[in-house]
Amino acid sequence: MRIPSSIVAPVALLAAASPAPAQDAAILALVDRFEAARLRFDPVALAATLAPDYEEISPVGTVDPRAAVLGFYAPAARRPGPAMTADETVVRARGDTALVTRRQSIALPGGTTRSIRVRYVARRHGGRWQLVSAQYTPIPPARAG
Repeated sequence: MRIPSSIVAPVALLAAASPAPAQDAAILALVDRFEAARLRFDPVALAATLAPDYEEISPVGTVDPRAAVLGFYAPAARRPGPAMTADETVVRARGDTALVTRRQSIALPGGTTRSIRVRYVARRHGGRWQLVSAQYTPIPPARAG
């Protein structure tokens, strides 16, 4: 399989040294606005964080385009959800491309916690950062014994 250079070049740029702290903060603020808008089921705020070509891979493996993601978070679809915390956040940015990886943990009833690893891809265009992709990968629970 041939990988397009439009994918290889930005990923290769991310292998270099860490960016300025102000840039990291701007990228993390974007991810935090995205997550807050999802939790509030606020499609207007959510849309402001997403590039027109945004695509998401859900925890169950579906590939959802921007319109489907915005539809999923419509106010009429809102339902209560468990509390979520984030940690292990790493930002890698080069030029106008950034990757953010973090673990999000969900407290379920009965004291059980489940975690997912989330990878966000952001792009700066016209001086503004937007998300172009997110992928949610479940982390299997630790085996007992």
